Amino acid sequence: MKTFLLACALVLALVDARTQPINPRLAQALQDTLAKYVASLPNIKGASVSVQLPGRNVWTGTAGVSHAGVSIEPNMLFGIASNTKLFVAVAILKLSESGTLSLGDSIGKWIAPYPNIDGGITVRQLLQHTSGISDPLFVAPWVDTIRKNSTRVFTPEEVMQWVGAPLFAPGKGWGYSNMNYVIAGLIAEQSSGKHISTLIREHILSPLELDETFFDVKEIAPGPIAHRWFNGVDLHDSSRVGLNTAGASAGAMFSTSRDMVRWYAALLGGELLDSAAFRELTTFVATPGPYTYGLGIERQSFFDHIVMGHGGSTWGYRSRMVYDPCLGAAVCGISNSWPSGVEGVTLLLYNVIIERLPACAASIAGPTTMCAGQDSVTFTTPIIPGADTYEWILSEGMQGASTTNTIVIQMTDVATSGSITVRGVNSFGEGGATSLSITITPKPPIPVITFDGTVLRSNVSVGNQWYNIAGKIAGATNQNYTPTVEDTYYVIVTEGSCSSDTSNNIRTTFTGVDGEHDVTENKIVVYPNPAYGHITFTCALSNIEIVNTVGEVVLRVAGPTTNISTVGLIPGMNYVRWGNVVRAVVVGE
Repeated sequence: MKTFLLACALVLALVDARTQPINPRLAQALQDTLAKYVASLPNIKGASVSVQLPGRNVWTGTAGVSHAGVSIEPNMLFGIASNTKLFVAVAILKLSESGTLSLGDSIGKWIAPYPNIDGGITVRQLLQHTSGISDPLFVAPWVDTIRKNSTRVFTPEEVMQWVGAPLFAPGKGWGYSNMNYVIAGLIAEQSSGKHISTLIREHILSPLELDETFFDVKEIAPGPIAHRWFNGVDLHDSSRVGLNTAGASAGAMFSTSRDMVRWYAALLGGELLDSAAFRELTTFVATPGPYTYGLGIERQSFFDHIVMGHGGSTWGYRSRMVYDPCLGAAVCGISNSWPSGVEGVTLLLYNVIIERLPACAASIAGPTTMCAGQDSVTFTTPIIPGADTYEWILSEGMQGASTTNTIVIQMTDVATSGSITVRGVNSFGEGGATSLSITITPKPPIPVITFDGTVLRSNVSVGNQWYNIAGKIAGATNQNYTPTVEDTYYVIVTEGSCSSDTSNNIRTTFTGVDGEHDVTENKIVVYPNPAYGHITFTCALSNIEIVNTVGEVVLRVAGPTTNISTVGLIPGMNYVRWGNVVRAVVVGE
């Protein structure tokens, strides 16, 4: 199953993720915060920030300029730098799904030996940064080589010659290195016969319709590129070829903030990877920093919320991704300048969301296994901080409505297994949802009974319970039942814990009286039934009583007699009793 944190995955499935605009009050708070902090941080030339919430259109806010006289626009492309790494990791995971390669493969299986690069390092260790490979790209003298050769195409094989002594033995530590992803991109190409940019396009960008994202140098920009500012200098007119071929799969991609939040929401909502690959992606290892690291993605805590994401910095751009799996919220901030405070601004906008929306719903209490047709089943969730009201979402065949933290649900006869979901709502929007999976067992088919004059028979062999007008007949659980009194009978069949609807009703009658009309043989016929004005017996009886449904004696006749009047009795079900014999009779009006 392509799931991640069941509650969150189901949140994304509530409604189409691009159907409604974001709450206007929340949108205004986001824009005000963005404008305030971009204006107060002079090192941010311009910024674009997007937010994706479940069931809402992407919100995008911009501030600042691309360059003199040209404001940042939502469709402007920015270098995402190391946020490229997650695209690369997922493309390689797709190759592992197809069996093209394995994360456990040694890199020596796919590439020639290089100095200071241990061929026994695994693909997984590259993507986790546990390989021990050092990073020469942004230290002298290689950084100077890149700067002096801005139009030169550097190959991975050339860049790999720059690698210095290992930081540690493979798997024995953690060290962030762009070279890990340069090598990973080369392995992807060697194993598939396709450049990593093509794999990303085929497996990610095209399926998700991320039309504002491209791999620099290898692909053509699909829109305007925001001017890049490095230490206050506009580098727009200088070539990016040297930088983005040397860095390549470690950081050469460009995107918009709105494509980036759609990418995170889709990936972490379970749309791209199977369960095994997703577990690989989100198996996090310890680092020396305040975060743990998966495959091209970090996990850490901001504002007491566990989030995933990544940062990115390159000559002229800086980016930050935040994804809150509880809220299902993705936030991306990108700036066209370095150094830049856009990472802090992105986190401040994320804080706007968690401060204003209701908290994430906790678990739902209630039964998880029920029967179709079951009535009045109660479910409840703890009070959600910040919620003014509650929204319950039910699977097909479940009926019920509530705006509180408790709901009573009826399972209709056509209810099937599904889920119950709840989230808090306030004037800024909806909080994170939680769901409870429900297994519905269908009702057994309605049984059919027949009567041959002596024996009642169900067409179902097991699970029968026989009833008469008075209710359940104790011990009458076989397929056949021999009635001893005239009455109306039916059967209910139970399979497991679920019961069928009632069968057809059969009214039994007996046509003869044995010997001396021994009343203990229960052979006396009482008629007509329903009775209109009188009741007749096939032989004379004494000490007759008529009892209503609540056990009150409404008529006594000493007898002996074969006929008693029912005039004055309340119409409805009554019981005629003499000795140890009871017969059910409907008194007509």
